[in-house]
Amino acid sequence: KVVEWLSDINYHAIQSDNLRKRAEGTGEWVFDDPKISSWLEGVMGILWGVGMPGAGKTILAYIVHLLEKAKANKRICVAFAFCRYTDQFTGEKVLGGLLRQVIEDHPSTLQYAKPMYDYHSLRKTRPAQKELLAVLRAIFTSDLFDERYCTIDGLDEALADTQIDVLDALSNMPVNFLIMSRPLPLLKELVPEATFIDVIVHDADIEQIIEEKLRRTMTLRNILEKEDWRETVLKTVVEKSSGMFLLASLQLDMLGRCLHTMDLRSALDVLPVGVNAMYEATMERIKGCLRPQLALQALTWLIYARESLEMDDLRHALAVDMETFVYRTDCVVDAETLLSICCGLITFEPKTRLVRLVHYTAHDFLVTYLSNAGVDAQVMLACTCVAHLRACGFEHYDGEIYYYGEDVFISQPFLAYAHCNWVLHAQSSSFPVFVEEFMLQCQRFPWYDPWSETFDFVNSIQLAAANNFYCLLVQWLEMLLGVVDADHVNAKESNTGGGEGDSALTLAAYGGHLDAVKLLLGVNGINVNASHWKDGTALAQASGQGHKDIVKLLLQQEDIDINFSQCTVGTALMQAAYWGHTDVVKLLLQQEEIDVNATRNDGESALAMALERNEPEIAELLQSHGAQ
Repeated sequence: KVVEWLSDINYHAIQSDNLRKRAEGTGEWVFDDPKISSWLEGVMGILWGVGMPGAGKTILAYIVHLLEKAKANKRICVAFAFCRYTDQFTGEKVLGGLLRQVIEDHPSTLQYAKPMYDYHSLRKTRPAQKELLAVLRAIFTSDLFDERYCTIDGLDEALADTQIDVLDALSNMPVNFLIMSRPLPLLKELVPEATFIDVIVHDADIEQIIEEKLRRTMTLRNILEKEDWRETVLKTVVEKSSGMFLLASLQLDMLGRCLHTMDLRSALDVLPVGVNAMYEATMERIKGCLRPQLALQALTWLIYARESLEMDDLRHALAVDMETFVYRTDCVVDAETLLSICCGLITFEPKTRLVRLVHYTAHDFLVTYLSNAGVDAQVMLACTCVAHLRACGFEHYDGEIYYYGEDVFISQPFLAYAHCNWVLHAQSSSFPVFVEEFMLQCQRFPWYDPWSETFDFVNSIQLAAANNFYCLLVQWLEMLLGVVDADHVNAKESNTGGGEGDSALTLAAYGGHLDAVKLLLGVNGINVNASHWKDGTALAQASGQGHKDIVKLLLQQEDIDINFSQCTVGTALMQAAYWGHTDVVKLLLQQEEIDVNATRNDGESALAMALERNEPEIAELLQSHGAQ
């Protein structure tokens, strides 16, 4: 329970997939390097391996694998993390993943994290980076271990802030710290005591990979049994791969299409040199294969998806007809076929079940390639998501949904991704007509509120207001108000479980959508005091989120009830005080009719909340205005 709360990152699964990709015998030369040997013996604290793309993971996987084996005989703590361009984690997420891993491997360390878990689970909050760091430091300085190792791979693929946070955090830890990355010269000054090594793949490693590929490619293996072709291929690939595992692998995929020695001779003569040239050649191969458009769609998804995709998610995403936007289960392609038509540019990780581009350099290349090819990625992704939502009847959903772990999402691959991300893709696009038509049909759409972590059911106006689709709101309100009154705009969410739900105005105010709030306030008959049973009025919700401009706008409304408290969270002042929004508190205290001593049903006042949340400045402000 605690480890799952700490992080949803499973670094063990990633390590397992990296180790699976390693060709037997590669990377063993690292133990002949005196700097690496010294690091393993604990002589030096921070070792930073810098090298070209495609080398670090294999070497790191092997080092970690041997350290993991050593744990069976020694009191050794080994923690490892992987930074990936597809998973842009914060420093908190990385540290949480490391802590989860340590506790899973060493259950006796749970005692150090339990107090932090108890504190935050009670308040439904998350620990800050310094709290996670304090727990890790307590574990590493305890007498539980004789040796401690921490490794970070692909630091260059992390967000800039995450790079600095991780270096600051772990470089001061009492551990042997190993980093693998491309050159990051601007970060060297953060760890002046680090020892740097160049990670250069040896020819012997490339030859091992070639041998492993040949073992799996029967046609090419049979050709190489003739004359001295094996030595010729080995020599050519070693030369043209420039010491990159990735390049050697793609080159061998290309050679694997050869049917006879004449094919092989021609292929070796034109074998691309350099990563981008190899990607260009691979895209040409894809054009000549079965279903090139499907491969292009798969690559587009892996570039622009908002989160990592499991193989089943990608397969079902590709089962949408891009002309009719109809999702068809009989058009789901099998995984092996999908991997084949992408010609080595995507890879499947069995442990994590994730499908990824073969390398982040492929991402950089394909962004430009797809743009030049005229692919409107965000429109494609938004329409695909909505096609899945429509296929499940989400515009007027009949059932009840309480969380993402329910059967409707588990039984329908890709549906959870579609529901979580369709808005983001639509907002990043030219807003497809298909998406607009779907939204206009919504009468009972299950909308997820990330703040309360619950599902509510909304109509088209509420949905547009919640997601700040301002242009649609303008268009729809002009169209609707000619035939209906403001009741449609004042409508509340249905079946929230505790009473009346949100209106379009409260949703817009909560989201901080100032223009949408202005538009809705201009509707004749709008109810400015409409209240959610738990989260309160538009004023209370904007105050709780710190949206000062919206609070100021709402306070100008003639009928606004500044002290409305008929909800669980209480008044606007209570919300601003509880969440520490000093500017909003000052603004509310300027209102003559403000009741600083109002209380909720549980007896809590704004002052009590400020004191509980350790907000001394707000507490003083309240007391200076008569709060008791």
